[in-house]
Amino acid sequence: TREGINFIRKNADKPFFLMLSYNAVHSPMQGADRYVHKFRKIKDIQRRIFAAMLSNLDDSIGDINAALQQLNPQDNTLIFLLSDNGGPTRELTSSNLPLRGEKGTLYEGGLRVPFMAQWNGKIPAGAVYRQPVSSLDIFATIQNLVQFKNGSDQIDGVDLLPFLTGAKTGRPHDHLFWKSRRHSALRKGDWKIIHDRKTDQYEVYDLSADIGESSNLVRANPEKFQQLKTDLETILQEATADQP
Repeated sequence: TREGINFIRKNADKPFFLMLSYNAVHSPMQGADRYVHKFRKIKDIQRRIFAAMLSNLDDSIGDINAALQQLNPQDNTLIFLLSDNGGPTRELTSSNLPLRGEKGTLYEGGLRVPFMAQWNGKIPAGAVYRQPVSSLDIFATIQNLVQFKNGSDQIDGVDLLPFLTGAKTGRPHDHLFWKSRRHSALRKGDWKIIHDRKTDQYEVYDLSADIGESSNLVRANPEKFQQLKTDLETILQEATADQP
């Protein structure tokens, strides 16, 4: 935070890009004494340290915003804030309920993260955007914003600004795809399929009705299962073909 504020002050008179990758909230679980004391009424020491780290992070982001306001470029500053994955519940520090799964899984509890954007006067304040997006969209958004031409249209992200401002409707993505070790997953609309390559088992969920992914619809909806399975296999083949 200190170095970030120094960077902002040094570059306030020209366009700049700043990325801050905080370690909090992440292991090793270590909270500053004054923040741990602040949450001394929480009996579980792990939860107390977690709360301390999160509060410290909140204050740090507040300090960044304060620096921007002080130097007055915030009206022309686009800010993204997001996490990297769902909470690691096995470390006794977090809960992803009502979502199933955790960090390292392809269930919604491992995939869904806080994702916020702020641009005063450009993005409506306090609005909630409910369509699925990806962290990959940040690159595409910035690329279009600064009118940078990289010589290739083959990027996975989508410019989010037209969707956030209401200039465009619909979903930014026709589908979202993930692959991690032996598991792969595909989401199309509100439908999602997960495949375990080791056991060759499939799971299909309707996220609009079952956000907790508790009811596997492979047998109940065989036509949708076959459609999603074909789509997943096609994307896996394309992804493998793109590898050097």
